[in-house]
Amino acid sequence: MAVTRLFRVIVGRTAACAHRRYSQVCPASSERLRIFESLRDKRSNSQVEATGTPLSIQLADGRTVKGTAGVTTPLFVAQSVRVKGALVSKVNGELWELGQPLEADCELHLLGFDTDEGRQVAWRTGACVLGGVLENEFGAEVCREGASELGLYCDHLLHTGAWSLGDVEEKFKKVAALKLPLSRLELNSEEVRELFQNSMLRLQLVEEQMNGPTITVYRCGDSIAVCKGPLLPHTGFLKVFKTLQLSPVTLANQTESSGLMRLLGVAFPGEKDKEQWEREQEEARRRDHRRIGTDQELFFFNDVSPGSCFFLPKGAFIYNTLTDFIKSEYRRRGFNEVVTPTLYSTALWERSGHWEHYSENMFTVTSEGSQTYALKPMNCPAHCLMFEQRVRSWKELPLRWADFGALHRNELSGALGGLTRVRRFCQDDAHIFCTPEQLEEEIGACLDFVRSVYQVFGFSFHCLLSTRPAPCLGEPEQWDNAEQQLERSLQHFGERWELNPGDGAFYGPKIDILIKDAIGRQHQCATIQLDFQLPIKFDLQYVGGDGQLRRPVMIHRAVLGSLERMIAILAENFGGKWPLWLSPAQVMVIPVGGNSESYSKQVVQQFSEAGFMADLNDDQGATLNKKIRSAQLAQYNYIFVVGDKESESGAVNVRCRGGVQLGRRPTEEVLTALTRLRDTRSNLEEF
Repeated sequence: MAVTRLFRVIVGRTAACAHRRYSQVCPASSERLRIFESLRDKRSNSQVEATGTPLSIQLADGRTVKGTAGVTTPLFVAQSVRVKGALVSKVNGELWELGQPLEADCELHLLGFDTDEGRQVAWRTGACVLGGVLENEFGAEVCREGASELGLYCDHLLHTGAWSLGDVEEKFKKVAALKLPLSRLELNSEEVRELFQNSMLRLQLVEEQMNGPTITVYRCGDSIAVCKGPLLPHTGFLKVFKTLQLSPVTLANQTESSGLMRLLGVAFPGEKDKEQWEREQEEARRRDHRRIGTDQELFFFNDVSPGSCFFLPKGAFIYNTLTDFIKSEYRRRGFNEVVTPTLYSTALWERSGHWEHYSENMFTVTSEGSQTYALKPMNCPAHCLMFEQRVRSWKELPLRWADFGALHRNELSGALGGLTRVRRFCQDDAHIFCTPEQLEEEIGACLDFVRSVYQVFGFSFHCLLSTRPAPCLGEPEQWDNAEQQLERSLQHFGERWELNPGDGAFYGPKIDILIKDAIGRQHQCATIQLDFQLPIKFDLQYVGGDGQLRRPVMIHRAVLGSLERMIAILAENFGGKWPLWLSPAQVMVIPVGGNSESYSKQVVQQFSEAGFMADLNDDQGATLNKKIRSAQLAQYNYIFVVGDKESESGAVNVRCRGGVQLGRRPTEEVLTALTRLRDTRSNLEEF
């Protein structure tokens, strides 16, 4: 009972602190705070009751800490074992706020700003602080706040007055220093409408965010934020704040400016974290695929076709090499390539259900008779049409169909950015139709496909098993069985994986694969998704071994994902220094004096006929050192210097891109060695 009373005192003090005021609050905000507190009071009885039950807490380093259920928090554990810099925790693999009491024996991992989870928690908390500053200090109407991989942001309307970014930074630091606690509530749609009844735009954006029965809302001081948790225990964890950019926001279905502005910033626990982030940003700028694309003449964009890439010859070489790589794997793994139309009647999209949920993101055209057609944003409905063209037998399954058709999605102009977000793109898209009994084996084969490809690029990766969201379609038993099969496949796969509860697609669970590039950034490219719904919508059936009609299972899968986005990721991962097999600049031949120019041309022709990207620098006005330096800057993998001795002996003098000199070698020997490196997709340079 004493423990229970202690817990209630702590909760009471926290609630009292939450009312601390740091500014003048407008009537609308006061009413919002009143409603929030009223809703919180209704839920006060559902708080975890301190039971006094002893806990055993296993830390990542193997130590065991004792605690009390309903009282001991991860923050208390971090302080007691003297772990500095913790911002959030994982309890049995699930993200857990530092201030949330533990409920049972568990494994506890404490995460700092140097982890993706810790950084996002800091930035989501910073977004809540920023929203309060803009609302209470500058009179803005805050409509949306959140965090992305770029930083924290706050979308707002400012009706009167003006302010500088420096003013915002100063106010942010002062408010954060107050150590304002953050109080969390889960609200349903009716409660959300009550809470934001005085802000129609905020309410509209919140309702668009809701993909389940509830949404998470936090109180931070005198402001209310809609923000996915977890967050920090209080604002005092944030010591440094920096604004980055103020720009207009274009809302969906709006062609004219709404007046909504986005303030983007970053927040840090300390100055060292900021300095490390600035070094990361400088490295990211140096590796920016847009700069590499321009410098190496790979691609460009033009306003005549916004969001659609023009691949120049060298860029097209990379594009086609990646495609050929995947096609070679398809042949080895039993996939068959199909070709499908680009334009479809809305009847197809209505049948598949995409028209109802996705039509805003489709490009449409109207032809004779006012018939509306749409450019395809995905391939799956067309593949369902192909499946139903005739009666299928269980003996044909699994059917594995791959499609490299061009896809179009009407992304907002403000969301476009280089190759990472485009309107016209191509995926290494494939769909597998199989029997339920074949599902586990097919998932295992898809995972092996992913590993084989990512090992070639040198990517490390881990998997997320995303389970049923709320709401979802299909029977609970069907979901249970599918999730269990995916879990067994992941366990057999042997690579690191985590549970991602509630983040599956509404039509089925999925496995998302996160890769880590050379500078530690994570990207989600590959995905393996089960679909129970499209086979039902298209009434797909096959004749089973018993002669009965049965429903196939459909698997959506991609390994590279969008080819355009993968090229951007690879350009930045390699820093423009492409491995030989993928490089658009593989060999530069430099003749030196005498009669070597004729022989140099023969070498270029010999390597070109063998499928290499080989060029000749016969500029008479440049010195040898200048030619070599120019080839190195252009990221040619190998530089062949050819003089009279090389001409006479049928050799080339080889040096690598990084300056390593391999010396004079017979041309045939070099050709054989480079062919082997290219065909094995090796990332080695020396041979």
